[in-house]
Amino acid sequence: MKIDKETCIVIAIALAVLVAWGIYYPRQQAEEMKARQRQAMIAQAQAEYAEILRSSAVRKNAPQTMPASAEGVKTAPEPVTAPALPVLPRRAPVTFGNAVVDFTINPNSGTIDKVAFRQFTTSNRKEPLVYDSVHAPNRTFAIAGLDGWNTVEIAKPVRTEETLTLSRILAKNGDRIRITQLFSLEKDSYSLKCRVAIQNLSPENLVIPALRIWTAGLPPLRNFSGDVLVRDPRYIEYGPLSAKKGVSLDPEMKDGKFNAVNGAVPVEWVGVTNKYFASLLFAAKPFDGGFELMRNAVPNELGKPGDIYHLPSICGVYKNVLLNAGSTLELDFSCFTGPKSLKEVRRLPESAISILHLSYFSWMEFLARPLMWLLDYLKDLSGSYGIAIILLTIIVRVVFWPVTQRANNSMRKMQKIQPRIKELREKYKERPQEMNAKMMELYREEKVNPVGGCLPILLQLPVFFALYSVLESAVELRHVSFLWATDLTKPDLVGPPLLFGCGIHPLILAMTALMVVQQKMTPTTMEPMQQKMMMAMPVIMLVMLYNLPSGLTLYWTVSQVFSILQMKYSQYIAKREDEKEALKSKSA
Repeated sequence: MKIDKETCIVIAIALAVLVAWGIYYPRQQAEEMKARQRQAMIAQAQAEYAEILRSSAVRKNAPQTMPASAEGVKTAPEPVTAPALPVLPRRAPVTFGNAVVDFTINPNSGTIDKVAFRQFTTSNRKEPLVYDSVHAPNRTFAIAGLDGWNTVEIAKPVRTEETLTLSRILAKNGDRIRITQLFSLEKDSYSLKCRVAIQNLSPENLVIPALRIWTAGLPPLRNFSGDVLVRDPRYIEYGPLSAKKGVSLDPEMKDGKFNAVNGAVPVEWVGVTNKYFASLLFAAKPFDGGFELMRNAVPNELGKPGDIYHLPSICGVYKNVLLNAGSTLELDFSCFTGPKSLKEVRRLPESAISILHLSYFSWMEFLARPLMWLLDYLKDLSGSYGIAIILLTIIVRVVFWPVTQRANNSMRKMQKIQPRIKELREKYKERPQEMNAKMMELYREEKVNPVGGCLPILLQLPVFFALYSVLESAVELRHVSFLWATDLTKPDLVGPPLLFGCGIHPLILAMTALMVVQQKMTPTTMEPMQQKMMMAMPVIMLVMLYNLPSGLTLYWTVSQVFSILQMKYSQYIAKREDEKEALKSKSA
């Protein structure tokens, strides 16, 4: 194709858009390093301050009395302060973990304060990834509903190789209860099991109107691990009793909608997720009182001044819990705090599969999950997620080979009869109805479907879109390298950043070049100006997708190579058919 004036204008416009994009987009990347340094200092200061608030208690003064004088006349009382409750010794946090995760548990409250993921690091790959729930309204395994009860005794933690036992005694108006938590953790598991035993030490029966077991939410992925991605969704999740899938809510919903959430439905599990990780609480005995929500507005130290995000906590509720005198109530829970990989999620109850959120749209999950399973399977066979992406792309393209082949053939036939269509348009341009009738007659004569090149492509779009979503959403690809790409969830940068903070990304450049080659090979019936506009599409795609994760550009590049090979094959077959027809016409 000749590079004429119109083509140069289109390319110049596309390059101008690229330059404009490069001016504004890299600003957040330039500030990212400074923001991470601020984040560490702020988080430490906030954690220390929050711990002081958690450990401090407000004591009310006892009612004042009117003491009698020696003459038996009541005099004005002197201020009397009730004796302070004994200050209990603070037990040091206990770390309880296995080969993949360490839970930091607070013996004073029985809550999970921190979770350290041994096989995951922050975005800079230097520090281990640690989740501190200091900003959450309530931490995981916080027990609420015991209003007016005061902790009067905290036992020393009892640690064995496989279990951790915490115990504390609470008192209220002469009544006493003992709360014992027995933690256990299987090898290579992110699910911390906890048996909560509430023993009534009083001679009278006790009723707890609403016993709440909380789980802490997760911040946005960038605040959680430093990852900066195209999409950063978060959800409040819960599993209604006997339902096949969970329900997802937006933690950033408006206050009115948040407060209006109906939590009266009995649930089997509750939790919060972000793009790559989940914090879920499963109950052996379903929460008959439903669930409740709370959230804190947390300053977003990685955003603009004044930016906030909402960090939620969600609890399951037991209504009217009866504690008979001298009896013990036992409740079993499992807390999953870990990555939303398909392998880990499949170990959870069936209804929790919905937390994956592999697709942009929930109705496409039925396509995305099998593709994710196939990607994992191919990785196990090949030993590399990069090779698995290549194999998965080829498999999908082979499955759609007949559909694509039919589309290519249809476009080739349309191109072949294009001169005759042009003649009809010129001949009947004043009589459009007759022109349409003649064109339909020509299509039937040549056995050509005018939309035959479009419908097969439309059939492929849901699968390709689901595959695109899988590669963009899979935590399995995080920090996984392939060839020169150091992380399949980030662009494949080669060398230092150059123009406007953008460096060289070979995969997206190769993909753009292959798109140009494919467009030149594709049969077309468009006008010359339309063809020139289409030739500018690769440049526009380059601008819009330049910082696309390398896992996606690898998929797209392999798909382009496959399309070119299939088109070459179609041209070869078409040439053979034309030669046969020419021989037949000569022999006739």
